[in-house]
Amino acid sequence: MGMDAILCSLSAKRLAMIEEDPEVVQDLLDARHESEIPGLLDLGNTWHALDVLLGEGKNAVLGDAVLLRTGSRLPGAAKARLLQPARVAEVAKALAALSTGHVRDKFATLAGKSVHGNYGDDGGTEDDTAYLREKVSTRQTMEIKELSEALVSLCALYVEAAKGKHAMLMAIV
Repeated sequence: MGMDAILCSLSAKRLAMIEEDPEVVQDLLDARHESEIPGLLDLGNTWHALDVLLGEGKNAVLGDAVLLRTGSRLPGAAKARLLQPARVAEVAKALAALSTGHVRDKFATLAGKSVHGNYGDDGGTEDDTAYLREKVSTRQTMEIKELSEALVSLCALYVEAAKGKHAMLMAIV
């Protein structure tokens, strides 16, 4: 069974509800299957690869983009993390500064990392047949496209959250 990362921007009202009753986080996570929730992004199994592509926390600001490393831990069963609005704005600015080819340029860094979702795990070998090289190339192209789309969605989430001066919540389910 896989693990998915869920991020959700939190208005002051939504944040107050969660602070009053931390179990609201679990309700929010469960409700994502029933209806579209504004400000909620389900990264699915792309989250780990995105974190690696953003430097695995080596850049403190980008290290918060997926895993909210410097965020506070929220009580409750969901084991969620929370970034305050000022930090959300910093992350949004750092994400906006990335090149449009960031995933393609950094894709090779996934090799050998045992990334959740198996992204970048098949680089092929020099002695592969033309058929196998083509299969590897096709898979890598598909993975780069999928991760690029996920990164665009992540950037958009942060930009909108920063505009609204929202906090950000993250949970892995």
